[in-house]
Amino acid sequence: MHVSLAEALEVRGGPLQEEEIWAVLNQSAESLQELFRKVSLADPAAVGFIISPWSLLLLPSGSVSFTDENISNQDLRAFTAPEVLQNQSLSSLSDVEKIYIYSLGMTLYWGADHEVPQSQPIKLGDHLNSILLGMCEDVIYARVSVRTVLDACSAHIRNSNCAPSFSYVKHLVKLVLGNLSGVFPKPSLLLTLLPSVYRKSMLVSLPDFPKTRTLLVFLLFWI
Repeated sequence: MHVSLAEALEVRGGPLQEEEIWAVLNQSAESLQELFRKVSLADPAAVGFIISPWSLLLLPSGSVSFTDENISNQDLRAFTAPEVLQNQSLSSLSDVEKIYIYSLGMTLYWGADHEVPQSQPIKLGDHLNSILLGMCEDVIYARVSVRTVLDACSAHIRNSNCAPSFSYVKHLVKLVLGNLSGVFPKPSLLLTLLPSVYRKSMLVSLPDFPKTRTLLVFLLFWI
């Protein structure tokens, strides 16, 4: 089970906070580093996805993963590195890595700006803003590496009183899954009075209410 970054912020109705950005950045960079350890040097472009608010997945364990499924209806150009849009050839794993660094940086800027009025500036500390700017450099050789990002995250953790990165990710997941106090009642309580046969029949009796059907499917599989 997982939720996308876009889903978490849609439920919140507001942006990522600075410590949450650091946390998602750290967990995402660790996932990218692990991913690129497994990529063949003979085919460095084989990874095949673009990091975006819809493909960055937050897991209940507090880790992050990525997907290319169910995002075909989204415009991903804003999250796509310039060299990809220009169909430039990529000759090394380092070049491919920086494609994903660009997408991750743009995704986190999107998260920092989500539902913020245009009249208000994005509130980021200088260190974090500097790292994100380095991730979003248009010129690939000027863009920071995964190692640089991880080093910056480690320095931030050492020099601040923040909680472990995974705890912020778990909190974002709970915003959607409803385990936080006061967000949703426990689903088993909602369906206590419904006999099991009626629960199943409800799934086919609401064709005109897709959101309701989705919620019911979610509740039935949760209990």
